[in-house]
Amino acid sequence: MTMSPSDQEVDAVFSPSQMPCAECGESVVRTSADSHACDPSRRVDFQMLAMRRGVLAFDTDLREYLSGKEGRFETWLAARDVHRSA
Repeated sequence: MTMSPSDQEVDAVFSPSQMPCAECGESVVRTSADSHACDPSRRVDFQMLAMRRGVLAFDTDLREYLSGKEGRFETWLAARDVHRSA
């Protein structure tokens, strides 16, 4: 006869006592999650990590845009506006 695990055993396996904060990634005890306050520098680091792929692709995307028709026009327009204001 096979014994099935108790509800407490199942909860202990599938409900960790700590979870990462969605805003800063810090491991927070579930019972005190409501009182957690994110450290601003940790929050910025966590958000930059989440945006890493976009940040790394920015230079390539900008270069591609500026080499196209719209980008060349925007570059010309910006240069013209700079010369007019000087």
